[in-house]
Amino acid sequence: MSIRNLISTIQGSKELRKQVATIIEKAEVPPRYGKLSSKLPAALQQYLRRKQIYLYSHQAEVIEKVRSGSNVALVTSTASGKTLAFTIPIFEQLLKVPNSSALILYPMKALSYDQLKEIRELEKETSTQLGAAVYDGDTPKERRRSIRENSRLILSNPHALHYYLAWHRLWKGFFRKLRLVVIDEAHWYRGIFGTNVAFLLRRLRRILEYYGGDPQFIISSATMADPLEHAALLTGKDFELVNRDGSSRGKKTYLFWDTSRKPDHSQHLQTAELTAASVQHGLQTLCFSVSRKMAELTAAWANKLVTDREIVPYRAGYLPEDRRKLEKKFKEKQIAGIISTNALELGINIGGLDVVVLGGYPGTISSFHQRAGRAGRLGQESLVVQILFDNPLDTYLQANPHYLFEEPSEQAIISLENRQILKNHIMCAAEELPLVKEDAGWFGGEYERMVGELIREKAIRPFQSHQQARRPSASTKSYRYNGSGSFFKVSLSDIEGSSYRLICDGQVLEELSRRQAYSEAHPGAIFLHRAESYQVVDFDEGFHRIKLKPFDKDTYTTPLRETRVKIDEVLGTRMVAGYDLHYGRVTVDEEVYGYNLRSFSKTLAKNTLERPLSLQYTTEGIWINFSKLAVNDPAGGLHAVEHLLIGVAPLLAMCDRWDLGGVCTASRQLFLYDAFPEGIGISRRLYQNYEVLTAKALEVIRECPCQDGCPKCIISPKCGNNNEPLHKDSARAVLESLTR
Repeated sequence: MSIRNLISTIQGSKELRKQVATIIEKAEVPPRYGKLSSKLPAALQQYLRRKQIYLYSHQAEVIEKVRSGSNVALVTSTASGKTLAFTIPIFEQLLKVPNSSALILYPMKALSYDQLKEIRELEKETSTQLGAAVYDGDTPKERRRSIRENSRLILSNPHALHYYLAWHRLWKGFFRKLRLVVIDEAHWYRGIFGTNVAFLLRRLRRILEYYGGDPQFIISSATMADPLEHAALLTGKDFELVNRDGSSRGKKTYLFWDTSRKPDHSQHLQTAELTAASVQHGLQTLCFSVSRKMAELTAAWANKLVTDREIVPYRAGYLPEDRRKLEKKFKEKQIAGIISTNALELGINIGGLDVVVLGGYPGTISSFHQRAGRAGRLGQESLVVQILFDNPLDTYLQANPHYLFEEPSEQAIISLENRQILKNHIMCAAEELPLVKEDAGWFGGEYERMVGELIREKAIRPFQSHQQARRPSASTKSYRYNGSGSFFKVSLSDIEGSSYRLICDGQVLEELSRRQAYSEAHPGAIFLHRAESYQVVDFDEGFHRIKLKPFDKDTYTTPLRETRVKIDEVLGTRMVAGYDLHYGRVTVDEEVYGYNLRSFSKTLAKNTLERPLSLQYTTEGIWINFSKLAVNDPAGGLHAVEHLLIGVAPLLAMCDRWDLGGVCTASRQLFLYDAFPEGIGISRRLYQNYEVLTAKALEVIRECPCQDGCPKCIISPKCGNNNEPLHKDSARAVLESLTR
């Protein structure tokens, strides 16, 4: 009733209803159940009967495929019972084979602890003694040995596993018995993180082979374009697909909100207002924000608009105990609303949410449905409010909202060709077990070249002893890591592995990657932490230490950049509408030379750094030369096209527009490139689908009603040149020439 009241309030207001772009209703879906070819172990059978749980068709299908020995890729909607679909096969295996164990990997710590409660409840209800436990950095040291030696079901995350593989001899009992490995929320493993995890899993399988093991894998995800391809890239194994969803779903209403109809209120303030309105109607609400900074600010604004209720921010960077307190309070309804970054996108059980507010399109169809699925998990009627921001991607979706329900999800990108990530993991593997020639089977065609580079860098050394020979067939020539703690040098979330500590009054507030530090915490920058503003007073690049002081003015900063691109190698060329489109390796030099001091309505000052911060790296890119194209303003037109193409790129690849960079040269070459060293496969996908990319960009610029360009089409918040120059008509002419 409250959801209908909220929608009625919006539609009944002359001012508010004009901002409703579209309302789409999805009817209640009845369940479809499945049957097993043979009964489960008695303890499990009795548990399901006692709880009146009937297996959905997809759950039964997973159980049957695991029984047959297959690796399974499970892809069904959020709240469809995926956890039960893989915990039942785990329990069945561990009950039937006493000397066996299982490992479940979640992308975040919070998920492990959340799911452990359900698994322990299943243990208790079935009188099964598996010793299920979480093993990660938060596990007390005095409990770790007992868990390794006695637990038959361990929950962890890739970051923790990355550190533990060098100590695999402590795990040999568990690894020798390992029969099942589950990778939950598999769509999360994409880009840099996904590529790192793909090599981490190859390191794990290499060690398991050493102990005589080759377990089955189950990957689970709510949305993914080609799950079988993704699963194979992630693990190096072949999979069978289960994607016919048999679960029931309650009625869900999707309301698309046009922020441009209220130009006197910022899109973020409108997000706060809608979240507050939902909370005031007695609806428990989760709002997703575009950044850590906006999560803090939106929560502060929303709190001013509600009475007798609390709305709090939630994001990565908070201490684990603080995050869990917030999760518990929210689940127990002590908190009415949370403004979160993507930290709550995954399936943490935070109770029966009524409303999800998306402050800006999250960038991918996958994330949209993942976030929308946080509401209505108990089968109740729910509401999703998609607030459309001023950018090309949201503009496209405002004109084409059914795209989100009719098109398949984007492809999750993993790039096993990234040589820097590959070399990092070969270095770690050399500490875990001696490297031998046969390890090319785990690490691919570049393996020997990377080993050669590591030898020249003296990161690895020849290993003479044969006492630890890995297998009789292995060659005798081997190499070991030249030291210890290689895993400390390799971050799964960042290629470079280095981080900068933010310190105020001697206390470490949080850590940033090098790229984040250059963009958000450069000298003079105003940085937001937990809704409090701080100004950077000292940037120590040598010690990776940034000192802050409290700052109480209502302003913020945006960096100013200059980017230069040099072509290193052409890997492919094809014709697009009469132009040569090139794909290859490029060197990018990004220099932060200053920053704008801004209020939320205008630029107050432009400042230049005494010493620019320069980041140089080799990556993959695509480019076209437009020197022969006649338009009114070539520089402004190409710059606008660059913004548009980056803005709509997430429609084709599971990425964020911040994952791509672009630059237009004086010679009229337009470059797009992966904004990471060695590249992560985005440019290659855009090269293959350039015609689709340009057609969608042209649709955005034609649909936008503005005269000279606006944030809904060609003005970009990530532009390092202050969005100068830009020319809308020339951009349209360029795109029309590419799509003729």
